[in-house]
Amino acid sequence: MLVDLHTHFYPEAYLALLEHQAHGVRIRTDAQGRRYLEQHGARLATLTRPMVDLEERLRIMDHLGASVQVLSLTSPNVYAFPEPVAVQAARLVNRVYAEVKGRHPDRFRCLASVPLGTGAEVEELDYAVRFLGLDGVVVGTTVGEKPLDDPAFQPFWRRADELGLVVLLHPMGGLTSPHLQDFSLVPLVGFPAETTVALARMAYSGFFDRYPRVKLVAPHAGGAVPYLLGRLDTGYRAYAECAAARPPSEVLRRVYYDTVNTYPPALRCLLDTVGPEKVVFGSDFPHVIGHLEDGVRALQEAGLNPEGLEAVLWRNARDLLALA
Repeated sequence: MLVDLHTHFYPEAYLALLEHQAHGVRIRTDAQGRRYLEQHGARLATLTRPMVDLEERLRIMDHLGASVQVLSLTSPNVYAFPEPVAVQAARLVNRVYAEVKGRHPDRFRCLASVPLGTGAEVEELDYAVRFLGLDGVVVGTTVGEKPLDDPAFQPFWRRADELGLVVLLHPMGGLTSPHLQDFSLVPLVGFPAETTVALARMAYSGFFDRYPRVKLVAPHAGGAVPYLLGRLDTGYRAYAECAAARPPSEVLRRVYYDTVNTYPPALRCLLDTVGPEKVVFGSDFPHVIGHLEDGVRALQEAGLNPEGLEAVLWRNARDLLALA
């Protein structure tokens, strides 16, 4: 059995809305004839066929042995729209996801998107989770210029905490240095860096004490967090502004981390840092850099015992999402 908690799906109606009403987002075609999303000149995501075609996706899942995939909207989520359109886009995506889950309840679980920063996020969260039956929510590591620990998002986090929700973080391509524009460095380097910054801010701001029931899932094996955890603790002791109630090495072990890193030594660092009970399988499928087979192989080579491997491949996600 394999439960893949980090996969993405773009409804075609959402893409049409994105192309015509989003700020700074364009759908381009590259030299290989592939459609891709571009935001402010940076390439965000290639629109592979299973990214938009559910039947093709199911065929690939069957071929690769993926039992369940958890779908979520990747960058730019609904944050690139004017506020009224962001509310409309979130409702559209969540209804499509609910329909997908309803048609294939044994193959797909789905994370809602909410229009953070519009004032309608709590209402949409309740609608998506309590009425439509979606399984949690995906949020960007930043929303516009605001980090997730910004006070503007407190009503959303309070409600997510009350519901004890699974919340998947996802980078938004917000690191836009000119040095990242070449070599596809935004997704390759920028995305893990955004995850690292978001988690560090949450640790230092006391986020985990304010919202102890939120089940946070960090992508891309936590970015650099497993490697930098000692340095983050040094900052906790050295700088007054970093002196939250608890050190990062304590609170960041409460986070779940996916396995989107196909380098076995990096996965060993993650597993040694937080333990296999806090790691869930993720592939980033069907991005062009999201390979399910490579993810399973890397995990197998990371040196887990059979019980730990089973926990990461499916049991932790089953418990987290209350899968039957």
